[in-house]
Amino acid sequence: MATARGSYHHGDLGAALVDAGVALAREAGASAVVLREVTRRVGVTPRAAYRHVADRDALLRAVARVALAAMARTVEETLAGAADGAGAASDGAVAATDGATALRAVGEGYVRFALDEPGLFEVALFAMDDMAEVDDPAAAGAGGRSPYHQLQDALARLVGEGRLAADAVEGAALTCWSGVHGYATLAALGPLRSLPRAERDAGASAVVAALVGAVTGVRDAVGPA
Repeated sequence: MATARGSYHHGDLGAALVDAGVALAREAGASAVVLREVTRRVGVTPRAAYRHVADRDALLRAVARVALAAMARTVEETLAGAADGAGAASDGAVAATDGATALRAVGEGYVRFALDEPGLFEVALFAMDDMAEVDDPAAAGAGGRSPYHQLQDALARLVGEGRLAADAVEGAALTCWSGVHGYATLAALGPLRSLPRAERDAGASAVVAALVGAVTGVRDAVGPA
């Protein structure tokens, strides 16, 4: 394998390239993830990199899957924290909570990740060309579920509880995802990012509570997770 300055000595160049892309995304978002800088950091020639990633889009998608998995783990942590006492599951299983509490935890975990990792958040959602990425095992957390699947799990629990009609799940998923993503984008990357973190967290709680109320048909039904 051709190397630049002989600095690459790892056994998995593909993984090293993705790791470098993740680091760049954390520092400066999706626009920073370019093959030239990734190969410079890893210490290989672009020619060597192309044996492992077809182009920049392929690299971005790989970084997006890592970011989605990190988001899923944050949601799992939020789900576990929202569960009651000994019923909490370490893998963030939705079964540990009622549907409304689980749905709120998924939304708040989503925003929490965006605020903690704005660069990875940007890549996670804006590097996806379609929904195929959320079905990739590499996009899942410890429980084997991607953030989108975690949303679906919470909605399925509401259906099982009789609080949401089965034929309303698709619309509820779109409502929740759109609303939470919109706020997360404003608070992590947009004009609200200059507000103190406590204010942005409070805003997340309010937005998510309103969305949960809209889906369940109960105003102010869920308190802070």
